[in-house]
Amino acid sequence: MSSAPGSAVGDVLAEAGRAFRTGIFTVFPWILAAEILAALPVAGGGVFNTDLSVLGRPLALGGLLVSALVQTWLYAMAIQRLTNNGRAAARAALRAIPALLIAYLIYEVLVLLGLGIALILFLPTVLLFGVVAGVIVTLIPLAPTAWLSTALAFFAFPAVLERRGPLAALDRSFRLARTRWAHAALVVSVPAGVLLLVAIAQDALPVWHAVQTAQHLMAQLPSQPDLAQMQALLDRVTTQPAPAAHPLWRALCVLLSALAWWYTLAVCHAEYTALTRIAGTHRTTRLESGS
Repeated sequence: MSSAPGSAVGDVLAEAGRAFRTGIFTVFPWILAAEILAALPVAGGGVFNTDLSVLGRPLALGGLLVSALVQTWLYAMAIQRLTNNGRAAARAALRAIPALLIAYLIYEVLVLLGLGIALILFLPTVLLFGVVAGVIVTLIPLAPTAWLSTALAFFAFPAVLERRGPLAALDRSFRLARTRWAHAALVVSVPAGVLLLVAIAQDALPVWHAVQTAQHLMAQLPSQPDLAQMQALLDRVTTQPAPAAHPLWRALCVLLSALAWWYTLAVCHAEYTALTRIAGTHRTTRLESGS
């Protein structure tokens, strides 16, 4: 890592780009394996995407938990390989599974909580006061959610590389990002945009189907529908089964998702390394000034 403390956003992204290219045969296969596993029926769509009815089915729940543990190990291995940790990589990745998985669950709960509150506020505000008011109101929970998601975005590296516990890894990420939060936010926004584009591509078919269904149903509503009628419309739209995607398209989406997450990992590691050097420089300066 050649980025020095205070390096520009472009320098960090350039270093991440180099890591992305050089690790395409050493790091990317681990992430690809994790994404393929997540797409299998045994994974149930992932820890946060699975049907809650799995809680009442021990076999399905067991499969979900096993797949989550294996995916966590695969990502821990990717981080180990990213730092060229060869011989001890597998053992270190196994040790990091509990911390990495628990920290990830906490991170996702915090982010999803903010997004959920925003969605809950959006619809009634739009119906009562219009779209502009709805957008403004959703910024109330979305702003702190965006701030927190950036501050905690580097938790995987302390969990795997520094062998910290889940809370300590999240706290370490928060303290590092706090040294230059705006810079970290700009860096993280780049892979976040890539992940968003991939998510849009993956959901293009069901979203297009939902839009067409909503347009068809809205034509049947009165000119000034009330809240109950709008809620009934949403219920019908969300319960309409989407057409199945072609297997080749699903395979392409898995590949795109793996590439996007590999790039995200490379960018976050580059910024984590730069932030760690800045924190070390600040610590040395304080020690020298104290002496």
